[in-house]
Amino acid sequence: MNESHTALGQMDFLLVIDALLKHKSVTRAAQELGVSQSALSHALNKLRTRFRDPLFVRSGAQMHPTPLAEKFADPIARALAIIHHDIINAVGFDPATTTRTFTVCVSEVGAIAMVPRILTRLRQAAPNARLAPRSIAPDQISDALESGKADLAVGYYPMLKASTYQQALCKRTYVGIVRKDHPDVGAELTLEQLYRIPMIRTTSVHAINMQLDAHMAQHGIQPVIALETSYVMALAFLTADSDWMALIPEELAETMAALAPVRAVRIPLELPPIAIKQHWHPRFKDDEANRFLRQTVYEALAE
Repeated sequence: MNESHTALGQMDFLLVIDALLKHKSVTRAAQELGVSQSALSHALNKLRTRFRDPLFVRSGAQMHPTPLAEKFADPIARALAIIHHDIINAVGFDPATTTRTFTVCVSEVGAIAMVPRILTRLRQAAPNARLAPRSIAPDQISDALESGKADLAVGYYPMLKASTYQQALCKRTYVGIVRKDHPDVGAELTLEQLYRIPMIRTTSVHAINMQLDAHMAQHGIQPVIALETSYVMALAFLTADSDWMALIPEELAETMAALAPVRAVRIPLELPPIAIKQHWHPRFKDDEANRFLRQTVYEALAE
């Protein structure tokens, strides 16, 4: 067997399957692993024989996983995360030289309002590191932190397991936005207007929606919901073309106004601000790289 075919050892099937799942291309997978295409193809053929399954089937320009290969995805990701965090990182971590990619779970709001600040601080302390913001379903975040799929979760996540560590960073307040030339709304809504104005809602600001609903319910009032969407930035365009209002984090107000002719209005209620925190799993409490990332996020966002 020639050298290129021995470049991937018996246990490297984890890396082969992971790279193919990620890239759906033999060429790009081989490039990531630093081997030739023939070496990777040879390894894939051995895996097909071993598991008695094609594992990846070509469809057009891509290699698509079979159901068996898809079943391998999560266990392989967990195994590689353990190897990366508990073995490779055991030799020490140097921010100045690291090329590590840090995965941070954030919402769409967090990606817009917080990630640029985190990235600026990260570039200063670790110029060769990368930041990978990810949107993960709330009920999967705890498992992602435990497995190492995500290094941190940054935002408002009250549903996380009690065993997850957390650190307060800042408070998030909210304002309304309406079209710039709204005929009935001034700089601040009246309570009567708040109770009656049709609203555009997004699930990305669930916390403020719940607070407002609870307040209205105490007064026997039902909010008027004109439209619901999962897209935060769409609120700028939807309110600009209507007489409706949307509630948004105050830090997005300038961004929204730059996208469309809308303006911020104060809400005539003393609603408590939302606590923004960073969360991590106890497994990585003493991990040098995770500690560095937590400190970087704290310096970027803490009030």
